[in-house]
Amino acid sequence: MLIFLLKSTACLAIFLAFYKLLLEKESVHHFKRFYLLGTLMASLIIPSIVFVEYVEVTQNSFSDTLTAVNDTETPTLLPVAEETEVEWGAILWSVYVLGVLGFGFRFLRNLGQIWLRIRKNPKSKHHFITRVLLAQQLPPHTFFSYVFLNKKQYEAQNIPEEVLLHEETHARQRHSLDILFIELAQVLLWFNPLIYLLKSYVRLNHEFLADRAVINKSLNLAHYQNTLLSYLSHDHFEKYQSTGIANAINYSSIKKRFTVMKTNTSKTSFVFRSLLVLPLTALLLLGFTETNEIPITNKEISEPIIFSTTDNLEITDGLTPRSVELAGIIVDSETLLPLENVTISGSDGKILSKTNNKGYYHIEFEILSSGDIYFDFSVTKEGYNPISQKEHWGNLKGNVGSAMYFALQQKKSDATQLSSMTTNPKSLDYETVLTNYDKVEEKFKFHQKLEGAKRGNQNVFIQLDGAYYLVNDSWIQLKSKNDLVMVDNKTIMPAFKLNKSIKRKQIVGMTPLEAGKEADFAIYTLKSQASSIEDLQSSASREEMKEYNALAKKYNDMDHNNMVINKKEVMRLKVIYGKMSEKQRADAEPFPNFPPPPPAPDATKPPKAPSAVKKVKGTQPNLPPAPPVPPTPPSPMEHIKKMAAKGATFMYNGKEISAKKAIEVIKNNRKINIDSRDANGDHPVVKLSTEPIVIEN
Repeated sequence: MLIFLLKSTACLAIFLAFYKLLLEKESVHHFKRFYLLGTLMASLIIPSIVFVEYVEVTQNSFSDTLTAVNDTETPTLLPVAEETEVEWGAILWSVYVLGVLGFGFRFLRNLGQIWLRIRKNPKSKHHFITRVLLAQQLPPHTFFSYVFLNKKQYEAQNIPEEVLLHEETHARQRHSLDILFIELAQVLLWFNPLIYLLKSYVRLNHEFLADRAVINKSLNLAHYQNTLLSYLSHDHFEKYQSTGIANAINYSSIKKRFTVMKTNTSKTSFVFRSLLVLPLTALLLLGFTETNEIPITNKEISEPIIFSTTDNLEITDGLTPRSVELAGIIVDSETLLPLENVTISGSDGKILSKTNNKGYYHIEFEILSSGDIYFDFSVTKEGYNPISQKEHWGNLKGNVGSAMYFALQQKKSDATQLSSMTTNPKSLDYETVLTNYDKVEEKFKFHQKLEGAKRGNQNVFIQLDGAYYLVNDSWIQLKSKNDLVMVDNKTIMPAFKLNKSIKRKQIVGMTPLEAGKEADFAIYTLKSQASSIEDLQSSASREEMKEYNALAKKYNDMDHNNMVINKKEVMRLKVIYGKMSEKQRADAEPFPNFPPPPPAPDATKPPKAPSAVKKVKGTQPNLPPAPPVPPTPPSPMEHIKKMAAKGATFMYNGKEISAKKAIEVIKNNRKINIDSRDANGDHPVVKLSTEPIVIEN
C-alpha cells in the first residue's frame, strides 16, 4: 500500500507540474478542466496497472548440482519466529480512519449548510436557475442550479448583470460536479498535500471559465474588472470563507484572473501543448506500472508435473545412482485448503513441479555422487510468502522417498507458515499422500491453536485444551503445571511461575531431564553459558529419530488409564529427546505424557489375608462382549475441508460454489443440510442446502 501511495503521489505531482508550467495561464479552460480531473484518476490508475508477460521456460529438474547446505535435519512445522513489535499498521490505520471521519464530517456539514440556505430562504425561478435570496451578507455563489444572492442588494438591483452572468455560468456548466468529486477525493486522501493543490487549481479554473463567458458577452472589460475588485476587497474575502463548497465570485487572487482574461491561446499552441500530454502519460506508464513474468509450459497442468534427471545426467566413475522421490500436498496455512499452481523450484530457479487442483505435487530425481544426500528447493505462489527448504538426508542407500507437506502463509495473513515430513511412506501416489495428510492436518491444527495462544504475549508456560506446555519456537508438553523446571542450571521453580521470571524471546533451548534429576525440564536463556546447552545443540541421528518416534507413538497410543511402562524405554526416550534439535522436536512425535508412578505401599501395616471366596450359586449367562464405541463423526467444517482436499465439487442451493465459499457457508449457518453420498468416488459432489434434502430411491 505504501509503495502504491508513493507512486500515485509522484504521478500526480508530475501531472500538476506540467499543468503549472504549460497550461495554467493558457485560455484553453475547457481542456484544462478535464485535464485536472483526469490527472487525479490517472494518478490512481497508473500505479495499479500490472502488465503480464508470459515467458516460456524449459522444465529442468533436480540434479546433483543442487546447492549443498549445512548439516541440519529437515525443518518441519517451522513457524516464523515472532517478536512483540509495535503494531504500526494498526496505529496508522487508526489515524487514517480518524482523518476520514473528520474530513467526512466537514464535507457533510458544508452540504447541510447549503441545504438549510435553500430550505429556509425565499427563492426566485429564472429559466433553469433558482435564485436563493439570503439575509446574510455573503458574496454571490453557486451550487448546481442554485445561485445564492443577498436579498437586499438583489431587490435594490445593486447586483451587476456581469455578476449574475458569472454565477449562471457556474450553474450552466455544472462546476459543482467537479467540486463534489474533488471534495470526496479529499475525504479519502486527506493525508496527500497535493489534493489541496489540485483542488485550488480546479476552483481557479472554474473562475477562468466564468470570467471568459462574461467577457465574451460584454465589451466593457474594464467595468467587469472593477466589479471584481469590489467583491475581492478584504471585507468580502473574509465573508467568502462561509460559502463552503459552493463556487464564489471572489475566489482566488485578482492578478491571475486579470492576466488570464487578456490571454488568447492560438490553435497551434493548444494542439502542441495538448499533444504533449500523450508522451507524458506514456512515460508515467513506463515508470510507475509493474510487469509480472509468468512462466508457461507447452502443456496445460491438470496433473502434477513429474521431472526426472535420468535423461539429462551421465553416470560416472561407476557409481550406482540413488533415486530420490518427493510428493506431498500444499495448503493455505489459514484455511488448510489445497493450493493449485504452487511452484516448486530448484536452487538454480528452474521449475521442478507444480501442484494440481488438489494441491498435490510429485518430484523424482537421481543423486549420482557418493556420500551424504544434500539438496534444496523453494516453494512459491503469487500472494504468498515463499518457503525455502534445505535437506540433508545422510548417506542413504538405494531408493529414498518422503512425503513433504507445506502450509503457505498469505502475505497479509496472521497464520503461521508450516511444514511437515513423513519418511518412508508405503507409496507416494495421491491417495496414500492424502491418507497421511489427515495426521499432518491434526498437527497443523494444533500448531494453529498453539500460535494463537502465543500471539500477543511472551509467555513460556501456556495452557491449551486442558494440557500444559513449555513453548518457544518449539514446544514440550508437561505432565502438570507443577512440574519443576531448572532455568540456566541455577534456579528451580514450578512451571506455572515461569511467566513472571522469563520471557519467551530470551529462551535459546529447552529439554526434558533424565529421571533422578532435581527438576523435570531445563530451560536455557541468553544469559547462560554455551557449555550449559552443549547437549541441547547436538542433534539426534536418523536411526535415533526412528527409534524415538516408534517408542513415543507406542506410549501416545496407549490408554492413559491402563499404561504398561518400561523404565528402560522411558529413559531411552529422554536421552534421545535431549539430543534432538528444535527442528527435530517440532517434526517428531510429542513426548509422551506419562502418569506419575503409584505410591509405595505402607510397610508398617502387613497386607490383609485374602478372604475366602463364597461360592456363587447358579451360572452366569454367556453374554457377548459390548460393541466398540463408534468413532466420533467429523464436524461439518472438517468434512468440508476433507472433501476440498479430495477436489470435490460444491453445490449450494443448486449452484456451484468454490471450496472457500462452502467453508463460509458452513461458518455462517450451522443448520445447513449436507449431502455427500458420492464422497468415496473419484469426483465427489457435496451439496449444501438451506432446504431439506430429499433422497430419491
